Amino acid sequence: MENKNDNLNAQQSLELITNMIREAKGNMQKSSFYFLLWGWTIVIANLGVYIMLEFTTIGNPFIIFGITIPAAIISMIYGMNQGKKVIAPTILNNINKWMWIGFGINCFILVFFGGKTNWQINPIIITMCAAPTFLSGIMLRFKPLIVGGILFWVFGITSFMIDSKAQFLLAAVALTVGYLIPGYMLKKSEA
Repeated sequence: MENKNDNLNAQQSLELITNMIREAKGNMQKSSFYFLLWGWTIVIANLGVYIMLEFTTIGNPFIIFGITIPAAIISMIYGMNQGKKVIAPTILNNINKWMWIGFGINCFILVFFGGKTNWQINPIIITMCAAPTFLSGIMLRFKPLIVGGILFWVFGITSFMIDSKAQFLLAAVALTVGYLIPGYMLKKSEA
């Protein structure tokens, strides 16, 4: 049985590819939700830990990172609902999805084994944020995410050179410029 796509001329093939890229970009632009959810969640957690370390004697200020659990549940529910709305997932959508899932798994491993690094995981996580953010920017052709990814590398390097308490403030700044600002810009471009 002959497929109608087998008889495409060069112009039709180019139009088909262009439409697929446009559709993938449209699907991925809906990812502003994730940048905003995770940006605010991690900014709040880092600022909360810093404030608790600086101004209180609470035994375990890191408990505030528990807010990532509801954020993860919200992300999964949102992702499943969005997945049902996508008519034809593209290869770029799948690469982007699995890249971020892989990033999340790496973060979980770092948190689980954080004691092995004396809980100095902020510089590692900030540095790890760079690659998926940068690559999402490349796939979307969205310069604010590309810049955000580059800035994550800069903030990650800087974070290795400062004391552990200041790392929480720097992480909040990194997430603001790497996720929140590009996330709001991406959301605005969706409209």
